[in-house]
Amino acid sequence: MRNQTDVDVHDFTHGRRRTRDLSLSTQLAVISLLRVLRPLVHRSRRFVATIVVPEDANVHDYAVAAHWIMENPRADGIPMKVHYDILALTDREDFRTSVKLSRTSEIRRAIVLMESKATLNADARLASDLVAILPPTSGEDIKIAALRMGFGRISDEDAEFLSGHSLASLTMAMRAGRPIGNAIARLKAHLTDTKEEQPLAVVLPFPDKPTLHDLPAYGDAKTWGLELAADIADWKAGKLSWADIDHGILLSGPPGTGKTSFATALANTCGMTLVAASAARWQAKGHLGDFLKAMRSAFDKAKASSPSILFIDEFDSFSAREEYSGDSASYSRQVVNGLLECLDGIDGRDGVVVVGATNFPDLVDPALLRPGRLDRQCVIPLPDAAGRRDIFRYHLGKDLRSRNIDIAVKNSRGWTGADIQRATRDAKRAARRAGREMEMDDLLSAMPERVKLPPEVIESVAIHELGHALVSLHYESDPLMYVTIEDTVSPNAKLATLGGAHFKEPPIRRKTSTYFENRIAMLLAGMAAERLVYGDHSIGSAGDQKADLNIATDLATMMEVTWGLGRWMVSESISTPEALAAVRGRRPELGDIVESTLRKQFERATAILETRRDLLRALAKSLVEKKTLSAEEIAAAVENHEREIGRGEPTLIVSSS
Repeated sequence: MRNQTDVDVHDFTHGRRRTRDLSLSTQLAVISLLRVLRPLVHRSRRFVATIVVPEDANVHDYAVAAHWIMENPRADGIPMKVHYDILALTDREDFRTSVKLSRTSEIRRAIVLMESKATLNADARLASDLVAILPPTSGEDIKIAALRMGFGRISDEDAEFLSGHSLASLTMAMRAGRPIGNAIARLKAHLTDTKEEQPLAVVLPFPDKPTLHDLPAYGDAKTWGLELAADIADWKAGKLSWADIDHGILLSGPPGTGKTSFATALANTCGMTLVAASAARWQAKGHLGDFLKAMRSAFDKAKASSPSILFIDEFDSFSAREEYSGDSASYSRQVVNGLLECLDGIDGRDGVVVVGATNFPDLVDPALLRPGRLDRQCVIPLPDAAGRRDIFRYHLGKDLRSRNIDIAVKNSRGWTGADIQRATRDAKRAARRAGREMEMDDLLSAMPERVKLPPEVIESVAIHELGHALVSLHYESDPLMYVTIEDTVSPNAKLATLGGAHFKEPPIRRKTSTYFENRIAMLLAGMAAERLVYGDHSIGSAGDQKADLNIATDLATMMEVTWGLGRWMVSESISTPEALAAVRGRRPELGDIVESTLRKQFERATAILETRRDLLRALAKSLVEKKTLSAEEIAAAVENHEREIGRGEPTLIVSSS
């Protein structure tokens, strides 16, 4: 027989709202409340239950959870049409004098939630059929909640670690769609950052260096920053009004590409104070009210330090409001609205430029990126060869000034600026301890040796990427620029890309159902090419939000639910992978339609490549030798191939230019 206090995760699957739609705080509250309420909810038609929530909990989270439990009874429990009420008392309210409790005699079922044990007096015990004081959230509770939210099963060690954090920190870190390993890593970093009390916004000292003039790379972001510096100088001289100056920018890019360093250099270049903050630090104190208070305090500090740069890290915490449902929707709406109020406040923010930084720009609420807010967006990508060379020279300083560093530049493909800085620092340390000037071997020894790829892997990558290229040329979709492959990879590389077909998407284009069908066919052409040559395909085509099959799946979904290009005219304004996956989960028939679209476009790509199988192999051989083929070379080979087929001579000539 099952113990009455055990929480069965299957209890959560009935009713109109699925458990995975609930936020973490509500999930944990449901689990805790079910342990004490199950006998009453499922067996008693009339009751008053008084429950004291844990010390670090928000009584309103438990009120939402109690409503969910009463609206989602077990299939074999009491019918849903039983009148009930949920009464939440703060530590400032008394059981006897509360106006809310005057109705308990009229209600068949009443759940009274108390914020503090101090409110649990003799009157409360007299009126209640059940009195319970809930313990703090346990590791077992977190394991159950994680499973229901789609995080999968987590270890006892991880669950114990998570249980040591405040509910507010857990809710912020464990967002739906974020891998549990990522959430744990964030919490560990946050724990390190908050061992000592941290201010909610830090006004940093104003050094002379570095400025944007000193820092290498950064591309469009650096160009924008230098133009801003010129505008700020004119504003200080009274030549420009603040309305004529850019008010903000969103920086995005992989971790380690220098978004924080850019903000520092920008402030130094403009002669402005840097005020550094982050959404995680704003939430660290607790609940929504603390978050909003900390946010407003940071803006007030930036205004007091004007002219200033307010740098807000982890800007994707302000994610699109329409992507949320249930109690999470209210929280998200209030957070984003609070930031909008700070950005558009009636008292203005003259002298304050807001710089947001994120690794996930697609998650940011679009309203925050409109004119007058963070209306500029710049991607700070991984540096190319020229950028890496400049970064090496910047961090090396006087060392190796007369030496050729091409080998170091080549071996650092896929590295961030932070990776290069670490390697040069380690090389300088080695030379210093040896009591001599730095040598090239010091630098190369500080860089992990690149791993040579097996020949069969190199060939399969070439086949895959050329599949994309040939189908794109056939449909004349987004212009192909070139195809590249790698024969080695760096253990340090943030993005271990083995190859790529590179396209240039026109800024303005008429995008129809035909355009997206062709694009899906192009995305699936890499898989199709592998299957034609090898009979199967590798896992590199899927399993990541940026992978071919994942992008194709999301495009096929948006054709149906977002753009009205499929069977339905009804449109839902969603675009993030998490939201699209959720709508497929809610509508099984949609999943079948998306699958049909993917199958059809995969077959189209296969049919195109089937007639070019010999061409595919010959181009792959050339790509393995040269590592790069331009669009012009591939197009010329296709044209030559078509001519030779007409004469029954399947030969190929690839330009050596």
